[in-house]
Amino acid sequence: MFYDFPSCSDHIQQGDIFINIPFVAFDSWDELSVLEEGEEPVSLTWEEIVTGKKDVVAILGIVPVPAIVATQTCDAQRKERITLCRIVELSEFSPFKEYEKKSPSRLAADLVTENRKRPGLFYLASDERIGFSKKMAVDFTNTIAVKREALEKFSANRKGRLNKIACEHFREKLSHFFHRYAWNEWYILNREEITSHKEYSNYKPERLYNWQK
Repeated sequence: MFYDFPSCSDHIQQGDIFINIPFVAFDSWDELSVLEEGEEPVSLTWEEIVTGKKDVVAILGIVPVPAIVATQTCDAQRKERITLCRIVELSEFSPFKEYEKKSPSRLAADLVTENRKRPGLFYLASDERIGFSKKMAVDFTNTIAVKREALEKFSANRKGRLNKIACEHFREKLSHFFHRYAWNEWYILNREEITSHKEYSNYKPERLYNWQK
């Protein structure tokens, strides 16, 4: 659909899709299983580990996941480490939990709308050649750092690459996700202007700036 299929000898590029990338399943700091010399594993919180000020060996789960190269192509060919973003099933994002039950028209509308307004999501169509039997999505909040030389040796696990059109969109969404920041657009209005504005005039005083009260 919107994938290319490079040979194993091609250089790593932004938009390359790998399968079976090792991902550390580190979901909680509340309880970590730690190995101490001559003893059975014990459970410690991250706070206890930091307070102890010593290196520890922890038992963590590792799972194989699909991932996509987020690092720019020029850096992916020379930097020591490459950043990938994890790929997950589209159903992990709301409102796609049961997308198979949607009509084609409803699904099409949701795909366009949600892909546009959700900065942390990048839609990937299903394609058996890559190994995607279901609709997938890139989760920009979930990154994995891998040494470039290690990933180059893993080239057989690169199953595809975004084509030119999709990669341009991927770069745009990726840059938007990491450079966006929250700001209050109404700060530019003075007291008279904000009072007359149909949306901001209903704001309570605690939401306003001093020059607007």
